[in-house]
Amino acid sequence: MMTRTQAKLSTFTSHNSSQLTNRIMSPMRSRSVTIVIPCMDEEGNLERLFEYIDLAFKQLGYTLPVLVINDGSTDNTLNILNKLCQRYDFLSVISHPQNRGVAEVWNTALNHVKTDWILWGQADLESDPRVDIPALIDAWKPGVDAIAGWRQGRGDGKSGASSIANRACCWAFGLKIHDMNWTKLVRRDIVSRLPVTLITHRFLLAVLAGQGYNVIETPTPWFPRFSGVSKFGRKRLLTSARDFLRVLGWFYVAQPMNAVFYYMSAFIEAAQVGFSAASHNFQVNTSPDYIAAYKEKSFRDSPLRTSSSVANIAYYRRLALAKVAA
Repeated sequence: MMTRTQAKLSTFTSHNSSQLTNRIMSPMRSRSVTIVIPCMDEEGNLERLFEYIDLAFKQLGYTLPVLVINDGSTDNTLNILNKLCQRYDFLSVISHPQNRGVAEVWNTALNHVKTDWILWGQADLESDPRVDIPALIDAWKPGVDAIAGWRQGRGDGKSGASSIANRACCWAFGLKIHDMNWTKLVRRDIVSRLPVTLITHRFLLAVLAGQGYNVIETPTPWFPRFSGVSKFGRKRLLTSARDFLRVLGWFYVAQPMNAVFYYMSAFIEAAQVGFSAASHNFQVNTSPDYIAAYKEKSFRDSPLRTSSSVANIAYYRRLALAKVAA
């Protein structure tokens, strides 16, 4: 469904993405990874969850910071998390006073995490940190911007709906993975540029793929929930369909229009820089000090240190182009 203009924008984004990715070290080498876990009413899972995370760190040979965002739990979740913070030095907790939803959990994470990578986990133990954390980190290779966990042996009765959603995103955004809404390892900087509240967590990887970022996947096992009940029911099908249409409109209409306005503003600003450069160059070349320096053939103290108007204009032209590129 991607238009020619959208494809060109994606190619441009992908080119810049590959250059930036090359400057970001692998998560295994840099260890610049924060594990973010959303949590609401998961009191029965937390003890075992952090036993598994601790074992995963022992397998890796190092620890990573873990940020749990308590999204308005009404059970004993917060008290348990406070006790776990005393046991595990790598754990920190942020609590929302009331439930705000997964998109706001992402926003809270982006406001506090400073590492290059975010590893998005689960608190329900349907994913096993002992497997998923090493698997996602090991799956990284040069040029990769995000890695999704692909649930194997899934038995929660939702695979049909997820398959439809993934196919729709493959058609609309060029997504090439099977499971976009599970555990994931993603570059923090590219997520921080997105309007997460509008996109929602469901379509995060799809939008990144549509923008030309390299999104891959790695198989991870699925397990039945250890304790508690799922927070997502059949009503999510309707909200997902509504959100999909909203994201589609933003991606194909609002985003390109914003890009056009941005480049128009950049060119206008560059033109202003060019006009200022020409005006400044004229004033310099007609100033008494410059004329005196010219007569004495000494330009060491002239403002631009050159007698060539062409060179001065070239200098400001490079400055204007740099402004546009920025």
